Amino acid sequence: MPAQQSRLRNAAIALLVLALVLSFIALVGPNVLLRSGYIAGRLNKDPESGWLEYDSAGSRWPGTVHVKNLRFRDRDPEAEWGFQLDEADITYSLGGLLRRKFHVTRLSGRGFVFHARSRLAPKEATPVRLRRIPPIPGFPDPPLSGPSKPQRPPTGKEWTILVDGVAVESVREVWIDEYRFVGDARVTGGFFLRPRHRAEVHPAKLAARNGTLWSGRDAIARDVRATIETRIGAWDPRAFPGSRMLRFVSGDAEATGRLDDAEILNRLIGEPPGTRFERGSGRMNVNATVEGGVARGTIDYASPDLALRVLDVAMRGRFGGLLRLSGVRLRDWGGGRLNGGRVSLTDARVSDGDGKTRPWWGRIDFETGDFRPKARALFTTTASAHARDAQPLLEIANVDPPGWVERLLRLDEPVAARAAVRVGRSLVELRRMVARTGKVRISGDYVASGRSKSGTFLVDTGLLSVGIGIGGDGRDVRVFGPRKWFRERTGWEPSD
Repeated sequence: MPAQQSRLRNAAIALLVLALVLSFIALVGPNVLLRSGYIAGRLNKDPESGWLEYDSAGSRWPGTVHVKNLRFRDRDPEAEWGFQLDEADITYSLGGLLRRKFHVTRLSGRGFVFHARSRLAPKEATPVRLRRIPPIPGFPDPPLSGPSKPQRPPTGKEWTILVDGVAVESVREVWIDEYRFVGDARVTGGFFLRPRHRAEVHPAKLAARNGTLWSGRDAIARDVRATIETRIGAWDPRAFPGSRMLRFVSGDAEATGRLDDAEILNRLIGEPPGTRFERGSGRMNVNATVEGGVARGTIDYASPDLALRVLDVAMRGRFGGLLRLSGVRLRDWGGGRLNGGRVSLTDARVSDGDGKTRPWWGRIDFETGDFRPKARALFTTTASAHARDAQPLLEIANVDPPGWVERLLRLDEPVAARAAVRVGRSLVELRRMVARTGKVRISGDYVASGRSKSGTFLVDTGLLSVGIGIGGDGRDVRVFGPRKWFRERTGWEPSD
């Protein structure tokens, strides 16, 4: 029995010594590797590709690492990205290291900055665009695209990286191409990476508590609050570089922000000719859902006092707008569907070119149509309008009938109209427009393209019909045979 007890005691001592040795190795080994730069040296093979840096890193307990000022950057043929993390505590699996797997079971940090930008063709690298995109230290400016380098095939010996339990506070900045969020946000989630083979983002969440959205030096939204929940299905980074991987994105987003001016509205509608939202604050809300890289959602905006100018007509009043979109591809914003919407102006005052001011209200409802962000016609749809009277609309179109005609027609009654509409960059087009105000019927086509505009209108009371044409040659008024003239110019016959 004494001999057996002695053997048990010796075995226990040996196990204790082994545990102490392993703990010492697990504690000292990572510190030696981290402080010697060995790990960064193994990763940083090519300064023009993935690069990892940190100011200090150490292990206070086996299976843990504390790092300060962690910086990472990487690129592919289509995009570049990088991030900085002020401070982080990492807990990882020691057993996973034996299987060439770095499994982070918990990562808590603070002070996060993320930059991403597309690589540009030389003709795209204009001074205006370059001023709006983020810097990524270590990569050349401008970020020009170039021939792809041959990629080494996977060897099967790559380490896998699995990160769970991410919780990063104080997300200070997220800057992607021309848009930059600055404020206070929190990120949670996780991801999987096997270099040159597979990547995946597990359910993740960005919660912006307060911030400002910038485009270059322009603050386009303040008091921004947002929640974005997303997941990215597994993809091969070699086959789907840059924005191509967006086809694997799914999730939900909701955001709200205060607009101190209307600049974002001008960008949203494509700045049609002679049309501009000039001033007035308001609030915009966005709700979206993404499945497989294709988004649908709503955008609504309200302002208690918004100023709008259309050519020589100034309008100011309570504004509201809503757009419903679907089928929008995230990768290239190639277009989708307009599922309806509306804009309205109430409690308004309208001023014409002569300075005359009068009360007015109006509302336009959009039916289903097309949404093409990269096409000249941003929106193609059918619209119905109701307004206090038709006078501002005729002034905008520069119809301006002769005084004796206007007195006979009485165009100061409520108006209802309907037309096929195309609106976009330097384009406003109305086809087969039919409007009624009192006993008056107005039919016509109208196109404003850049600085030029043309139109053909038939104003009909039943007893009196007048044709009015506008274009580069000035105004053409037809009292005799106006219906035939109208039909020859437009190719369609107004119905009674």
